[in-house]
Amino acid sequence: MRLGDSTGSIVRNSFWIVALGMAVLAGCGLRAVPMYRDPSPTVEASLPVVERDGLLSELSLYQGTPYREGGNSLSGIDCSGLARAVYGVLGVDLYRRTIDQYGQGVPVSRRDVGTGDLLFFGRGGIPTHVGIAVSGSQMTHSSSSRGVIVDGIDEFSESMKLIGIRRVARLR
Repeated sequence: MRLGDSTGSIVRNSFWIVALGMAVLAGCGLRAVPMYRDPSPTVEASLPVVERDGLLSELSLYQGTPYREGGNSLSGIDCSGLARAVYGVLGVDLYRRTIDQYGQGVPVSRRDVGTGDLLFFGRGGIPTHVGIAVSGSQMTHSSSSRGVIVDGIDEFSESMKLIGIRRVARLR
């Protein structure tokens, strides 16, 4: 056996070992939480209670606020900052990033969407945008091109896939 032959064999075998390792690790990537799991009544009952009118009033304060990535005030705000700011005033602590907010609260099906539910949009199962439902058919969100606006949920879903809905508070 020549030295060159064994080196080529080692390189080929190393390639396949690395390729197999990468394929295994690819299965460990981010996976979105299933969207249509019915929460148990006990879990939902443990959510904080907020006033419906207070939520809608707080959302209306932000209407027309310009979009600002990383923003969290009336001078400029992004989508997850809007959810955090509105719920923060009402005593509900949300994480700052959309992907982290997606893990909070309890999952809700599309047919059960109600005022205050967080709607998560994205691609490939990864949430990159969040809005707050103001009804079963409309949401308020911070659009990167139009600032804080009200949009139809289904119309917005045409441009970005609705990947999940979370309820972070009960309304009264």
